[in-house]
Amino acid sequence: MLWIGAEAYPLNNIARATTVRVDPPRGQAIARFVKSFVIVIILALIALVVLPNGYQDAAAVVALAAMGLLVVQLGGVILDKTYYALVIETAGTPNTALVTNDPELVHDLVRVVMEAIDDPQASFHQQVTNYIGQVGDNFKVFGSGNVGKVGN
Repeated sequence: MLWIGAEAYPLNNIARATTVRVDPPRGQAIARFVKSFVIVIILALIALVVLPNGYQDAAAVVALAAMGLLVVQLGGVILDKTYYALVIETAGTPNTALVTNDPELVHDLVRVVMEAIDDPQASFHQQVTNYIGQVGDNFKVFGSGNVGKVGN
């Protein structure tokens, strides 16, 4: 039996264990940043042309504050860590068993799980800091005629 936290996986039910790399959406964050930055600049320029002199300084301060927030938001995504998930596949759906930022640890766990399937008498214990309970998309489809997940 493979125990991960309070979840138990009978070894004979495990079809596959694998590592999945989960990168933060850096490309999307950069595209969103550029789009938002251009919009703020356009609105600031419009405000500088339309508003009377007394309000132009306030419009510039608001625009600079908005740009600062955009930079902070982008930095948060750019600096976010890449995580690695241990995914256990059984006869049912694959389950993300744990997530950590240590790729070697997850690769070692996959190897140990596969060795335990080959030798059910094997025993091992590993302490892992699990960062995220759910990684990636989580969706359920019921009924018939469903398309499922459609990418952009």
